[in-house]
Amino acid sequence: MRPLLSTSGYRMDQTGSTADCPEPAGELFDTGRFGTVRVVERRCPLCDGGSPIPVPGYGQDIWRLVRCGPCGFVYLDRAPDYTALFAAMAWERTGAAELERRAEIRPFSFRLSRATRIRMALLPRKKMADLVARAARPGNVIDLGCGTGWQAAGLGPAYVPYGIEISVEAAAAADRVFRPRGGAALNQPALAGLKSFADGFFSAATLRSYLEHELYPRAVLRELWRTLGSGGVVIVKVPNYGSLNRRVTGRKWCGFRYPDHLNYFTPKTLRAMAEDCEYRVRFGLTDRLPTSDNMYAVLNKP
Repeated sequence: MRPLLSTSGYRMDQTGSTADCPEPAGELFDTGRFGTVRVVERRCPLCDGGSPIPVPGYGQDIWRLVRCGPCGFVYLDRAPDYTALFAAMAWERTGAAELERRAEIRPFSFRLSRATRIRMALLPRKKMADLVARAARPGNVIDLGCGTGWQAAGLGPAYVPYGIEISVEAAAAADRVFRPRGGAALNQPALAGLKSFADGFFSAATLRSYLEHELYPRAVLRELWRTLGSGGVVIVKVPNYGSLNRRVTGRKWCGFRYPDHLNYFTPKTLRAMAEDCEYRVRFGLTDRLPTSDNMYAVLNKP
């Protein structure tokens, strides 16, 4: 069964509101480089608590890094609303700005990192396509925050790639990649896009460098659970706020991106959110090393 899909742009009035997704706040903020955007006030994404404690010395402009008093989750308590992310603050624009910021705040280590990219061949990163092949049965696979589709394009022939991407240009590029294989890419926020799919439609999902950007991560994980078949898997990669490198480098840590990165997970809080959404959580031996800036997890739907 194929869902009825549309790759046309999403409007904020198409989804209504839920307890996990409050209506946008009325505040406007001039970002300078990216123009004026509407700002959403956020409660704790993990426990919905409303008692944030500012993390002193962190954040930028109105983008304040806070820690939830009741559960300890770290997040930004303000964020651009979804409408800004389609074009004005699309990934391809903010990504370029982030490279400039890193070059400015840590010029030596940034240049060294760029000059030694060959190390990736010696210590290759985990590939989502390989992780899916090892963990998931054949079927439809959804890539949340799929970008231009390059990652899901690497899936083997036993899998049909689908994606959801909020950037207009990137979603169009991904759709051109997925359509010949029987899939499609939707230009929508993840929560709205997932509602287009039937219960149990997917055998797997990939969330590579996505969940830290998501305005409503818990709501997305819950809706994703519905679209997975029994035994379905979700492969997650996020920055590890609990890493040793974050503690050593402080404000210069590469995982801080304001306001792109909204949610700052540790292994404990990632497990807590996933289990709250009824997943079983598994970390491999090398998935959450304290010396790595990132961590992986496999979430299983029983």
